[in-house]
Amino acid sequence: MRRALRGAVAAALLATSLALPFAPASAADLRIVNGGFDGGLTGWSGSHSPGGVDAAVWDGRTTARITDADPAAAYGRESMPGLPATAGIRYTLYGEVWADSGTAYLYLRFRDASGRLLAAGANASATGRQWNRVTASGVAPTGTATVSALIYSGVTDVGTAYWDEVLITRDVTDLGVQIESSVPNATTFAGGSAYALYTGTADTNPQLAVIDVATEQVTRKITIPDTAATPTVGGWAAATATDGSIYLGTYPNSKLYRYVPGQSTVTDLGRAEGGYSFIWDLEPGADGKVYGGTYNDGRYFKYDNGAFTTIGSVPVVEGAQYVRSLAHDPAANATYLGTGTNAGLIRFDNVTGRVDRLLPDAYAHNSMVGGLTWTGGRLFAWIDRTLLVLRVVRQTDGSYAAVTDATITDVDLHQSPAREGKVWFVREGLLHSYDVDTRAVQATDVRPGLDVTGYTWVDGTLVGLGTAADGTRIFKYDPASGRWSTRVVSGTPVLPAAINALGAGPDGKVYTGGYLTGGTGVYDPLRGDGDDNRPDTPTLNGLSQTDSLLAHNGLLYIGAYPSAKLYSYDPARSWPPTLRYTGGAAGDKADDCEPGKGPPPQDRPYALAGAPDGTVYMGTVPKYGKRSGALTIWKEGTAGRTVCVASNQSVVSLAYAGGRLFGGTSTRGALGVDPVYAPGASAMLFSYDPADGGVRTYQLPLTAPKAVTALAEVDGELWGLAGGSLFTLDPARPEAITAKRLFPDPDYAAKPSMAWRDGVLLTVAQDPDHVYGTSGDQIFKIEKSSRALTVLLTVPGMEGLTADGFGNLYYKVNERLHRLAAPGS
Repeated sequence: MRRALRGAVAAALLATSLALPFAPASAADLRIVNGGFDGGLTGWSGSHSPGGVDAAVWDGRTTARITDADPAAAYGRESMPGLPATAGIRYTLYGEVWADSGTAYLYLRFRDASGRLLAAGANASATGRQWNRVTASGVAPTGTATVSALIYSGVTDVGTAYWDEVLITRDVTDLGVQIESSVPNATTFAGGSAYALYTGTADTNPQLAVIDVATEQVTRKITIPDTAATPTVGGWAAATATDGSIYLGTYPNSKLYRYVPGQSTVTDLGRAEGGYSFIWDLEPGADGKVYGGTYNDGRYFKYDNGAFTTIGSVPVVEGAQYVRSLAHDPAANATYLGTGTNAGLIRFDNVTGRVDRLLPDAYAHNSMVGGLTWTGGRLFAWIDRTLLVLRVVRQTDGSYAAVTDATITDVDLHQSPAREGKVWFVREGLLHSYDVDTRAVQATDVRPGLDVTGYTWVDGTLVGLGTAADGTRIFKYDPASGRWSTRVVSGTPVLPAAINALGAGPDGKVYTGGYLTGGTGVYDPLRGDGDDNRPDTPTLNGLSQTDSLLAHNGLLYIGAYPSAKLYSYDPARSWPPTLRYTGGAAGDKADDCEPGKGPPPQDRPYALAGAPDGTVYMGTVPKYGKRSGALTIWKEGTAGRTVCVASNQSVVSLAYAGGRLFGGTSTRGALGVDPVYAPGASAMLFSYDPADGGVRTYQLPLTAPKAVTALAEVDGELWGLAGGSLFTLDPARPEAITAKRLFPDPDYAAKPSMAWRDGVLLTVAQDPDHVYGTSGDQIFKIEKSSRALTVLLTVPGMEGLTADGFGNLYYKVNERLHRLAAPGS
């Protein structure tokens, strides 16, 4: 079914392609055998006069040397046999050459199935005692079966040339999967096994892995089924019912699945009524019942004996979109619900329906109660890395209230079941215990080295399973002896990860960041392999979801969600990158950017820009439930700071021009705000003056734009995209803004996330006459002088745009990276 969906996308792409006379190809890189001449002349056949070509080392590089001293002879070598080619497709050939004397030529050649030369193809030439890149491009004629490269010195020519790095590409290439993930989002335990749920993508189903706790090996992998109408991408919820069944809650189809240990498949139980998209958490009740909470309608439900029942009102707490976490007290038949996006915590009596609000007032302005555990007679509530230990007491009037026994900061999400009066958790990387009776927190010197997604006890040993930089790990600790271990689980699912962000690095490679499960992909342009279902290079692990990438002053800067983390990475050094700043630690949790207040903690860093003095700027969307994004200013040697620039708007685009930083806003705040867009607001342009910190805002000559999603400095001007319109200005006179309609405005109601990251504007050094960009599903170019628009390609579901050192463009569709050969070739 997933392959069928990919085929449908490919067909739609073919049907809707505009402006370029080619059909997209669906395979990974074409690689000329020994294109870098590291193997001498292997793979390069003689052409024209004998001799004249040999292998040589020149300027520290392995090369093919053409020596032509005879004006009556021609010398060359052709990459034979050629690579598979298709008539009607444009192919572009690149080569690097040092013409020590004379003129060096590169030819693109097309042959039929018998090897007969159909056309000499395009050619390019170079002179000069330095390394030059030459480019030849042409359309394969009728009957083409192969394409090849010819390095050449013709009749009447004399001279010596050194050739290296001969590379080729089609006009459109599906480069395939760039990032792989082996990260469980949810874990539950039963009968000596862990049951871990692994997230997929829109094209790849998630999987359930059964892991033997004793042997630390996967014993079974089960694909989660779905339908074309209700695809399953992943899941955050797993629970073991009292009858031993394993229940899984998924997204975006919000289905409940049951797995009976020992079977080879899972059962699709359907979904409770309503229009929600996520089952966020599941908790077992008595007699095989399972309770669940949802997003985006804040529903509390149960599944019992084959039937779904919504419990209480919808939403269960007024104004709540998220029932993010649950904990069940079986003795009282009461369930605790953690809600958001304005944090809430209630006790729901499943017998009487009584609702009691328990959240301490100090946390009322937080976004979410992200985790709950009921164990040892206490409720453990996790709020923005603070763990509250609550005693729930019955009042004389029959109501319930919470008394805070302990407040513990910098704690990971999950806690263990209580054993011998203690609950275990990870704090600041170290394993800690909490004594329920004495309220004492005790640190150990044990460093589990993983983000735990679930705990259990096995014969007195604490067992935790979760994610680490090298995959899934299982952690074991014996409190009696102090012995512990952490080991990689063998045989876990390895699934593609959807690409969330892409950008060119300072090393010329294309970097991609993974959605939800994180991970970083690295692609070396035109040098990938022929397998488009696996990454060309191993996934770099250790970062969460990447939202933005910036090459600046020789470093790659990475903006990562959650908590708007800014990292820097030097490609000449080893991974992982260095954490520079955390926007989630900024501001007052209670306030948006109101006069004299804020900013609130930030979460999604969609915009990065650099200044000539090395300063890096980061534009962000705030934490859940807040409207005001912010601007972060960071420079090496400083602590960094985050400031308000526009109340009730997110900062989603940045560019440095004319000695100032310019930023674009979105009227959409964070997830969980209602209404989605700030009422009556128009997106705006602002400037930040590094000299004095002054912020000025500018109204755009457009009717109530919802977002300014792209900004770029273009030959001293500032260009921007607001919806479907292009605007330009002189940074010295920013009030004088001109605007031009390019496309209809995007349908933000159908896809609200577009108001954070719809458009891209990009300059490409190899084409100084145009600006490239995206809007919706379209890639376009604009002639700088006339502002004439040309749509290059329309690809359903495409997002993002960056360029390599050859001038080729890159975009993504779900988990796959695609290349559009330099349109000017």
